[in-house]
Amino acid sequence: MANLLDSIKEYVTPELIGQAANLFGENEGGISKAIGGLAPTILAGLLNKSGDSHATGGIFNALSNFNPGILDNLGSLLGGGNLAHNDPKDAAGQLLGSIFGAKVPAITNAIAAYSGTKSSSVSSLLGMVGPLVMGFLSKKINTDGLNVSGLANLLQGQKSSILGALPTGLGSILGLSDLGGAVSAGTEAVTGNRWIWPLLLLLGIGGGIILYMKYCSVRPEAAKVEVPAPATPEPAKPVLTFPAGTQEAAMLAFVQDANAAIDKNKWFDFPEIMFDVNKATLRPESEVKLNAVLAILNEYPAVQLRIGGYTDTDGNDKANMKLSDERAKTCLAWLTAKGIAADRLEAEGYGEQHPVAPNDTPENKAKNRRISFSVRGK
Repeated sequence: MANLLDSIKEYVTPELIGQAANLFGENEGGISKAIGGLAPTILAGLLNKSGDSHATGGIFNALSNFNPGILDNLGSLLGGGNLAHNDPKDAAGQLLGSIFGAKVPAITNAIAAYSGTKSSSVSSLLGMVGPLVMGFLSKKINTDGLNVSGLANLLQGQKSSILGALPTGLGSILGLSDLGGAVSAGTEAVTGNRWIWPLLLLLGIGGGIILYMKYCSVRPEAAKVEVPAPATPEPAKPVLTFPAGTQEAAMLAFVQDANAAIDKNKWFDFPEIMFDVNKATLRPESEVKLNAVLAILNEYPAVQLRIGGYTDTDGNDKANMKLSDERAKTCLAWLTAKGIAADRLEAEGYGEQHPVAPNDTPENKAKNRRISFSVRGK
């Protein structure tokens, strides 16, 4: 049987790794290591659900309906773009959310420490590796004619290689309790030769008596105590920081300040999160600020956000209200696709309401066309 991980890794080309490294400001070795940790982690999560027939049925349906054509254009998942209905990152985010739930931040932090990359970079890579694994398994289901039990058997047959490729500590985070397949063979080998142990014990006792009788008059040398080498310390976790004066720095300071009370009227404005004209399609440059918000959500799992969408006064009031609501929900979909639980977020459009500047110049109108975040729990 072909190794699933090796087959999946064939789609991760040096060009793709280089593209990701340039986009996220990481070195290629760290990106490669992070991807190498994410792929078995996702497969291990699927494997952990393979014993639950109800969960496996839902997973099988999600994989069967996923378009494997994304395997031919994985680079498109690294940038921004429109998270419209049936977007591969959105579909992968929903599946990973059902598999991992609230464990996603712990997973991204663990792989960030393992690979020496930022947690925000790992979260972004999850938006690519998730669809990659889904696309590959969807192709496998279609090519091999697998049903639900066939998928479960495929994952169970790859248990050793999947668990063996997991970064240290991920197994406990995932709650993998069934490791029996990895140890059963060794147990069977021992029980199959259990007659040998009494014989070895008797021989050992006899040999000990003979040695004692021969050397009892000789003073034994002091036993040598070997001091174990000190354990290699875990790499220090990077401290989350942002440039002073930015809205993300202000939001982070508010989250970290235990004395700062939740205020529904306090908003952090991000006019840099931009969309195509009269559309709810995110522009690629918007991901810089969205990744900053994502990093805060990953670093502080108790944080809950309300996302507000706003427009300037140009155009029809009703159309502006609808557009602002769609844009706010697009940002929510982007964050959930990156692994943030949907119950931590809410989104609403406010149209032309609550301007932060007069709508009298193009510059001021650009300030009013914004996405804002309000911390509603921490």
